[in-house]
Amino acid sequence: MNANPFEGYRITSSFGYRIHPIHGGQTFHRGVDLVTEPWNGPVYAFLDGSVRFASEGQTGSGFGGYGLTVALEDHRGYLHCYGHLSRIAVKVGERVRKGQLVGYQGSTGQSTGPHVHYEIRKANSPSYGYTSSEKGVVEPGAYLLKEYGIVAQEEEGQPMTGEEKRMFTLMQKQLELQGSWIQEQKRLSNMSCPEWAQEALTYYRPYIKDNTGSYDFWRMLVIMYRKETGKQVKETD
Repeated sequence: MNANPFEGYRITSSFGYRIHPIHGGQTFHRGVDLVTEPWNGPVYAFLDGSVRFASEGQTGSGFGGYGLTVALEDHRGYLHCYGHLSRIAVKVGERVRKGQLVGYQGSTGQSTGPHVHYEIRKANSPSYGYTSSEKGVVEPGAYLLKEYGIVAQEEEGQPMTGEEKRMFTLMQKQLELQGSWIQEQKRLSNMSCPEWAQEALTYYRPYIKDNTGSYDFWRMLVIMYRKETGKQVKETD
């Protein structure tokens, strides 16, 4: 199981308290600092989202000192911020998919060298969700793992929520109607099938014509596959 959401990067400064590299003194680091090669290497979105900010961070904007920054709002309303970029590759209002280019690593703003500052804010307004308290952010690695389905992997015997049961029943019924519901759900999103859903995708291939869907779609497909076959699918992504 690959439990590293930052594969291809080196983490040079983790989430949490640290000695500030410029001002000194102990401060709370609201995200993680990631380094890739070359110094201006491409930076890709860790999750789907809509571009809320794509510019130089100015004092008072919520991105003061962040340099060239891209901020994507995800399906929960959380804001994923990519700071200190050398170039920006997206525009405000654009819909970005996981794995899509958002910019290039750099050292703009208050920075001691080329890297990407990546943080996840619990809100997107005001000031693009910036708060002086660490309570306004989440640990990026754990959040991504949950979204990717690793932390969210069900323990054996764990009951489905009411909403999941409703969706599961609907999916079963619609499979009997030539999989029309599946096709409609897939039309609404285009996340590539993750490794942990590949076996379920193969099983339901007669109803599914391509390899894209939403995270919730892939999760429910795996749940349905487990219920129908009695087999536990090992999630590997």
